[in-house]
Amino acid sequence: MRIAFFSNSYLPYLSGVTVSITTLKEDLEKLGHTVFIVCPKYPDHQISRSPIFRLPSIPAPYPGYRLVWPYSYKIFKKLKEEKIDIIHSHQPFGIGLAAMFLARKMKVPFVYSFHTLFSRYVHNIPLLPKRLSKFLISTYLTWFCNQTDTVIVGTKMVRRYLKACGVKTRIEVLPTGVKISPSRLRHYGTTTLPQKNLLYTGRLSKEKNIPFLLEAFQLIELQEPNIQLILVGGGPLEKEIRERANKISPKIIVIGQKSRDEVLEYYHKAEIFVYASRTETQGLVLTEAKACGLPIVAVFSGALADVVQNGTDGYLVPPNHEKFAEQVIKLLKDSALRKGLGGKAAQDAKARFSATSVAKNFETLYNSLIT
Repeated sequence: MRIAFFSNSYLPYLSGVTVSITTLKEDLEKLGHTVFIVCPKYPDHQISRSPIFRLPSIPAPYPGYRLVWPYSYKIFKKLKEEKIDIIHSHQPFGIGLAAMFLARKMKVPFVYSFHTLFSRYVHNIPLLPKRLSKFLISTYLTWFCNQTDTVIVGTKMVRRYLKACGVKTRIEVLPTGVKISPSRLRHYGTTTLPQKNLLYTGRLSKEKNIPFLLEAFQLIELQEPNIQLILVGGGPLEKEIRERANKISPKIIVIGQKSRDEVLEYYHKAEIFVYASRTETQGLVLTEAKACGLPIVAVFSGALADVVQNGTDGYLVPPNHEKFAEQVIKLLKDSALRKGLGGKAAQDAKARFSATSVAKNFETLYNSLIT
């Protein structure tokens, strides 16, 4: 098959969507398919060669993100010449509309991956009142989804949400896959670090609820003095979070942005993965943590209930600092429990989130739409 991905998020910009796209692209190519990427140009980034096509872009209100000029006669002509079999958009606005119109013109199936609960990000939209922004976004997304042949979501919760919004088109639950290999697993008993490490990886932005982790850590540190909280990732709140962390405890370490290989090293050094975001459609970093054999303590949200098996490979707790700290402390004090939950996390990641298996599921879906 010849597949075209359209996205506002792609390298060098790092996000869960970027990781999702690159992982799926790599594994579809291993299955013998050709994947083209249509994405933004970035300043000071070398122009990519085919099969990656870069569109003109400008800075967006959200730091690091780009707004794309979604129409390029030259690129779209090239895609027609490449005889694309299916168009898959990872973005509903701008470039997603261009993908939709191109799919119609080429008379090929059009699918859309719903990666983001946009209604939870209205604080990034200037000028418009939040209530109006939510209404407009919800109305538009429902319309857009109903223009597709299939909408792909990461969890059953998101499927229920879209159906409640009025989406009538076919909705398939296909989570983002993660690389599964023995080298990813944390080997308990092999680290000699004097501290036990709690780990968060991801963007340092408002919707990730990092202040919750900082407040909970203060309670954890009172009972577990040999503990560190490591925050790996960059984002618009990085400076603010560094300053706040410095005021709270020297054992809160903000690492900043790292490559995927470097992040893997931090997974191996951690005892527990902690997470407080309530805006996720899947929570890719949770599946990555599970693949590394880490137990998880996360603030409950509907989407995460499809990823974390509460009491089996981690804990989902109410948005309460004391209850969150209580579950973390429970795991820190019981190494056998940590190891047991971590082992089950790795098993579940292999069974449900293997990138190879997920790519085969996408292949099956694409074939069902083409034939």
